[in-house]
Amino acid sequence: MLGFLMLAWIVLHYFARLPEWWIIPAFLGYLLLSALICRAYVLGMIGNYYYAKRMPDKAKVFYKKAVDKNTRNVRAIYNYALDLLHTGQAEQALDLFKRAEIINTSVLFDKLIPLAKSSCYWVLGDIDLAIATLLDLKDRYTYLNPSTLTTLGYFYLLKGDFEKAEEQTNLAIKDNAFHAPAWDNLGQIEYRRGNFEKAEEHFEKALSIKDTMPESLYYLALIKKNKDKEKARELLEKAANGYISSLSTVTKQDIEKELKNL
Repeated sequence: MLGFLMLAWIVLHYFARLPEWWIIPAFLGYLLLSALICRAYVLGMIGNYYYAKRMPDKAKVFYKKAVDKNTRNVRAIYNYALDLLHTGQAEQALDLFKRAEIINTSVLFDKLIPLAKSSCYWVLGDIDLAIATLLDLKDRYTYLNPSTLTTLGYFYLLKGDFEKAEEQTNLAIKDNAFHAPAWDNLGQIEYRRGNFEKAEEHFEKALSIKDTMPESLYYLALIKKNKDKEKARELLEKAANGYISSLSTVTKQDIEKELKNL
């Protein structure tokens, strides 16, 4: 853009001998032409603006238009695909993540996209591919954030490999001791092992950091229901009223079933 202004000034002022104010309409014409030619990218940028302003519904409208026009705006594709993933449309989301991965040049999204793809594979029932995707990411980068390590730990938990699940989760906690999903991971690991006292400690730790986590609320209720039904009901009702997406490790149906059984 700066290059265009310099070129326009040289051409219009020195060669065409036009007044300097001609640069303004030339620049506006350049912006209009760019917007028309790169419409799909611009639509993605508008979606990103609304996303940053915490207006997801408006962002989604522009994201869909941009994606339908095959935008090359990686952030827009990623954000839109992530929304699809959270609403249970994992197959469509995976296609978009793959599209974004091909055109991506950012290190940030080089890490975020495989993490999102692994979650798609998990939702679609392929835990082995989900794990392989994150292990490949570990091979390529010396540092992965606590969210990625926690996710890998949870995938190992689903496979029944508690040692690897605990190892990856502890690495996440070592990096960030206030990462609530990691403490929830440890709670679920100990719950599956039958160590309910330890599990209870971990779930309470997770909830002390983020008291709306449906997974920790749910499993803590299961532990407490035989000794304090009222507390269990309170926890389950809070979980039922919280945000539950396709990436939550408990479902609304799980929670409602336990409430009926109390």
